[in-house]
Amino acid sequence: MVPSDESSDRYTALRHRRNRRVPYVNQACIECKRKKIKCDGVNPCAACTRNSVACGYHPHRRVLAAQKPNLRTADSSRPSHCSPQNESSLDASKSTPPQSPSPQATCQQMSPMLRSRSNHIPCDASSNSPEFCGPSSSEFTFGVVKGNLEAMGIPPAILDKSTPRTNSVSNMPSHLAQYGPFMKLLAQDPLWEVNLEDATDHIKQWFSGTGFLYAVVSEEQMLAVASNVLNTLQCVNVHETRSRGALAECLFHSDTNKLKLILAICLNLESGGGNELAQRLFQSATEAGEGLLWGTNSISNIQLLVLMALYYYHLDEEVRTGRIIGFAARLCLEMGLHRRTSMDRYANSEEQAAGLQTFRCVYMLERRTSLGQGIPFYIQDCHVDPTLLAMNSHDTVMTALLDWTKLAGKTWYALNTQVEKESELNIDEIDYLDYRIEQWYQLLADDLKLEPIQPGQEVRHVQAVLFLRKSHLHNLICRPVLQSAKRIVQYERHAHKAVAVARESLQMLSSLNENTTIIKRNPLFFKHLLLTAFGNLLLAVVNASSMFCDKVTIEFDIALEMIRALSKRSPLLLALWERLQGLRKLRAQLSGSSVTASSTSEPGELRESVDSPSDALLFGNMGDMMVFDQLNGFFDLTPMSTNCATTNWTFPIGD
Repeated sequence: MVPSDESSDRYTALRHRRNRRVPYVNQACIECKRKKIKCDGVNPCAACTRNSVACGYHPHRRVLAAQKPNLRTADSSRPSHCSPQNESSLDASKSTPPQSPSPQATCQQMSPMLRSRSNHIPCDASSNSPEFCGPSSSEFTFGVVKGNLEAMGIPPAILDKSTPRTNSVSNMPSHLAQYGPFMKLLAQDPLWEVNLEDATDHIKQWFSGTGFLYAVVSEEQMLAVASNVLNTLQCVNVHETRSRGALAECLFHSDTNKLKLILAICLNLESGGGNELAQRLFQSATEAGEGLLWGTNSISNIQLLVLMALYYYHLDEEVRTGRIIGFAARLCLEMGLHRRTSMDRYANSEEQAAGLQTFRCVYMLERRTSLGQGIPFYIQDCHVDPTLLAMNSHDTVMTALLDWTKLAGKTWYALNTQVEKESELNIDEIDYLDYRIEQWYQLLADDLKLEPIQPGQEVRHVQAVLFLRKSHLHNLICRPVLQSAKRIVQYERHAHKAVAVARESLQMLSSLNENTTIIKRNPLFFKHLLLTAFGNLLLAVVNASSMFCDKVTIEFDIALEMIRALSKRSPLLLALWERLQGLRKLRAQLSGSSVTASSTSEPGELRESVDSPSDALLFGNMGDMMVFDQLNGFFDLTPMSTNCATTNWTFPIGD
């Protein structure tokens, strides 16, 4: 049968297409060149990703390829940049067989490549989504102050909160997750750049500070892990291939990931944030952490999540901290760590102690994070077995912190159960909770209390932390009486007490900052008390300037000066200072507004104007809508309904 012309043409075209060799791309990676397989030219390429191997390109090839379009558009007749000598050297490099690099050389080659990838990760499209900030958060207080200033006709002195920057630290782990586990071994782990002496110092520093409060792992355990891992790295560095098996085993161990996170936190504390080695340590550790959502639950996995949350906590990223510790809290509930019967199932006493300590750390950190953001928490006190928290109660500091955590939960409910903000405050409940907070501090051992600091006096870190905890709750529970001019007049005695508590807190923070290095070593840890006390002063000055403005001048300046000074030490606080530095002129603006009001009003009208509900812009129906409309982007809150039923401000007061 003679084929038709049409089928013959189709056969010829098909044969031509089949016989034509698919050309190489201009920039094949090193691995694809070595195997002589097709490369798509992407970094990393599909073949290397599929085989879980490192994908790298010759640097000079990439540079020349990037410069080629510019050279063509600039001058097509310009001579080539590659001289005959250069071309011969390139050809020689192509013909040279590949050699296996040493661990240190591989580390130097791969680290810049990993850093360059982090700069090209696309931004998350949801970064501008609204963020809820409840009444116990500092952002809520700043929004209140700003709204009241606008209602008084005074330009707002507090700038809007900027959109969070896209952070390579936050995006890199998900980018690395597509590689196999041996990617870290081939690219060389960042622990190659850490020596044992520095690691030991960092571990001891960590457990003398925040690591003592959230001790999900022990100091002895981490010192042993550091010694084992870093000595193994040193052995491989000396003997090349003799200990590669031990290297792979120790680098992929879960305890090694915990060590990396602790070192990363300490490096960020030392540098004020943004340490490059800390970022790479975190990235290599969180590759394992990303599988926890689908993997088997365990105590070790929860410990890793707690350390990841603390890493973000020390970068002042409360949202990510809350997400991670909230996930850890959920895993604790799934394992039944909140029930005594589940703990009793552990046959090994060491496993039982590790589970109990891990649950306590999650319980405390989640409650602390929820209080800072003003959002609900997973682990409710009514669901926790009371006998569980009393187990092994010989540690007085842990017992005190657990009691404070329960008080923090009651404080959260006290601040968030107000739906209609003009409802009468249950002042008896406020007084009772204030009494409970004071009693908690008074019942501490004398060596745990912080007395007025004298020059040269030694202050323990735990003393400063417990004072911070007490003052934080005191300032929060006093805040509702300062939130409008009407309430200040109605509860004047409580308003004066609230201002006194804020002044005492700021004076003690200033004394700590001047006489010790505790705040300088970890300014972000003390930032929350500083902003809470300063926020209460702002509410008092803005809502009742004639009553409080002259009394709080010193503390007002102390707070601004501390924020300014700490912003120089910690770049993470620089944005906060840029937002608040306009408040330096606030007293003069309020004084001018007060003089104008007194010159145009009769004496009897002043009291009436202060008592007027219109001054309480904040919480009336019209006031709520004005604040949310005008401060969209500062509050980052969803609009509230103005038709909510009135409820009393009540909360459970039992243990």
